[in-house]
Amino acid sequence: MGKKVAMVTGAASGIGAAVSRQLSDVGVKVALCDINAEIGQVIAEEVGGKFISCDVRDYENVVSAVEECIAEMGVPDYVHLNAGIMTVPPNEPYLAIEDVSLEQYRRIQGVNIDGVFFGMKAVMPHMREKGGAITITASIAGLGAIGIDPLYGLSKYGMIGLGRAVADANKGTNLRINVICPGVVDTAIIPDEFRAPEYQAMQPEVMAAEVVDLLFKGENGEVRVKLGGRPAFTVAPSLPMRD
Repeated sequence: MGKKVAMVTGAASGIGAAVSRQLSDVGVKVALCDINAEIGQVIAEEVGGKFISCDVRDYENVVSAVEECIAEMGVPDYVHLNAGIMTVPPNEPYLAIEDVSLEQYRRIQGVNIDGVFFGMKAVMPHMREKGGAITITASIAGLGAIGIDPLYGLSKYGMIGLGRAVADANKGTNLRINVICPGVVDTAIIPDEFRAPEYQAMQPEVMAAEVVDLLFKGENGEVRVKLGGRPAFTVAPSLPMRD
């Protein structure tokens, strides 16, 4: 039997890069998908994987990335839909909702929501027979309120809802879909103020370990939370709307 194959979006930095490294460490072949070709290629070479240029906002681009992964590495056993942004770049002033431009709104929903939908739509038909797992990176912002960036919270609520619903729709199949909700993680998208001690920002490697565990062993429909200084815990199984 050949090596397992994984596909990771947002793989050139933060949680995605750490997940790619940890998967490679246990013998999984990794397709690293990102818009940052320069850094993505370096990490791909480091882990013995393959870099695939991919803008998750563009469905055809996502389809092409999936097809390239399959052609060169095989159908993925594991997919980590991880690409994500906040409404404004780090350390720019956060905006009142009425000051958010339509371009900013469409960009964050394009990366955070479209990227998950496009990823599942493109890869799931290929994975059905083989089986495997898809883990979505959401956030505790999707379980509470984050007043400094309501659109980020909106997108994360959407990811959790979409992931749980698709998990329920695929109950009893070979596919598992689950969601990870990190607390503050020390990545490039967070403002410096979130690195203050009271936020207990975690290193990406801490979150990556939870993602890998979900990919390997997580239950279908599981929503898992990991906060700084606390063990991870599950907040929701799949809750079907029918018997």
